[in-house]
Amino acid sequence: MSAAVLTRLRDLFVVADPAVRRPVAAVAERVVPTALGVLAAPADAPAAGATLGLAVAAAARVPCVVVCRWTGDGGVGAAPTSAPAVAPARRLAARLASRGLAASARGRLVTVLLPEAEAEACAAAHRTLAAAGDAPFVVVVSGPRPPGLDPLLADLDRLIVVPPADAPAGLEHLAVLAAARLGRATGVLRLPAEGTATRRLVLSYGLLLSPALRAAAGAALRGSDVA
Repeated sequence: MSAAVLTRLRDLFVVADPAVRRPVAAVAERVVPTALGVLAAPADAPAAGATLGLAVAAAARVPCVVVCRWTGDGGVGAAPTSAPAVAPARRLAARLASRGLAASARGRLVTVLLPEAEAEACAAAHRTLAAAGDAPFVVVVSGPRPPGLDPLLADLDRLIVVPPADAPAGLEHLAVLAAARLGRATGVLRLPAEGTATRRLVLSYGLLLSPALRAAAGAALRGSDVA
């Protein structure tokens, strides 16, 4: 994790004087999280990363966002749809690629496919973060969360659980509790069904969110502290 991110986290959450705890807590609640971990099933991972990435970029008023995706199979799977990218995303993707990262750009999204090995995936994610500048940073873990990625996820601002559309409420609750044990505020993103127009558009172009996706992402980013 970069020194800048660690400093930002320290300034938000570590307060020496008890008299100023309340104002700092209020500020922390208003700050848009710009480093997210996303836990999703393989079918939902691309749409979840794109949706939350675009929402964070819009809230932070920056032109692009980096979405790192770990699939556990060395990046094999559905590749991002080829589409034009905004200039800042193209430049950032080129900078990441020059550092040996599997980066591509479409719309406002810069996608980085992480290696299969967990230690290598963490190293690649840290290199991505170091080169990302002011761009928000999203790490999407597709499928069961491997223990080797926990230190990376625990350093992020917020974790988002994306339950399958048909997941029972009890299973969703267990997933949220498991994510919250990493010590981060945890939210839930409920996506529309796979194959809907809203999902196809965000995946194809990576530019804008529909009102429904924007509302769902906003609720997830506000999150809740889960004991």
